[in-house]
This record gives sequence, C-alpha cells and structure tokens, in this order.
Amino acid sequence: MSSNGTQENVTDGPDGLVAVTTVTGDLDAGTAPAVYRQALEAISRSPLLVLDLAGTTFCDSSGFNALLRLRRRAEESGGHVALAGPPAQVTRLLTLTGGNVIFPVYSDVAEARAGLLSRAGT
Repeated sequence: MSSNGTQENVTDGPDGLVAVTTVTGDLDAGTAPAVYRQALEAISRSPLLVLDLAGTTFCDSSGFNALLRLRRRAEESGGHVALAGPPAQVTRLLTLTGGNVIFPVYSDVAEARAGLLSRAGT
C-alpha cells in the first residue's frame, strides 16, 4: 500500500493465461510507479493482463502514462491489456485522451478476462 492509500493487488488466473492487477485509491504521480512495477511483473508471468480499476478513485496523467506503458510492454511480448470497471472520472479521462479507443474497456473483471481470452484466440 502506498502512503496515500493506493493499493495494488496482483493475482494470476487459474489457467496462468490472465493476470489481474487491482488498483484501489489514487493512480497518480505518487502511486503510478508501484502500480506499473506490479503490473509489469504480472505481464512477465501471464501474457494477458486485466487492470481492475473499479476501486480507483482518481487517475491523473502519470497514471494514464503508466497504463499506456503497460499496454506497450504487453504488446511487445505478444500480450494484451484490458481495463475493467473504470469509475466515471477514469472513464472521462479515457474518453478525453482517446484511451477508450486503444484499450478494451469492460464493465467487470470477468467480462474483461473473457474478452482477452477471446481476443487471444484461447
């Protein structure tokens, strides 16, 4: 957990294909590096990553940059990143920046997991 209450939690799916990183609290300049490192670790174990943002209360440009970097790293290794359950503020940021075009966005983790597996053809 970071000093401002943001917490990252990483779990791998039962099949080892999909990892889920759950972010709660703010995703900003103070917390984005830790979230990035945790999610990057998950990508190294599983080619597909779901970022569960349902508990994210705020995301700034540093947080958005971390998401973009994760997407690039996943794609470089043949994987994909999907976003699950982003709240209104994060959805607005994605819409304003075009992030909703480059990231598949799903209502929850189960839907995101299924979407990634379908996209990967597994």
